[in-house]
Amino acid sequence: MITLTNYKITAQIHESFNSLVYRGIQLDGEIPVILKVLKADYPTPAQLTRYKQEYEINRSLNIDGVAKVYSLENYQNTLVMSLEDLADRHSVY
Repeated sequence: MITLTNYKITAQIHESFNSLVYRGIQLDGEIPVILKVLKADYPTPAQLTRYKQEYEINRSLNIDGVAKVYSLENYQNTLVMSLEDLADRHSVY
């Protein structure tokens, strides 16, 4: 599991060929988040460019039911995307 200074990771919720997805809490403000990180320790320039494009596209969306993207941050030699945790907002009762 990864360790990020501004976040408390609570669980890994998905793993794909290219990325790992975690649920966590942004410590500044206690905001529930989803953190998506590129899986490769040393992603290629093409992988980093594609990930930055994914971030920009998602950031430009303003559609109800689509997770808002909060930030794209450097983590070691890769990138981490912080997103709204929709499960927290749409809790099942």
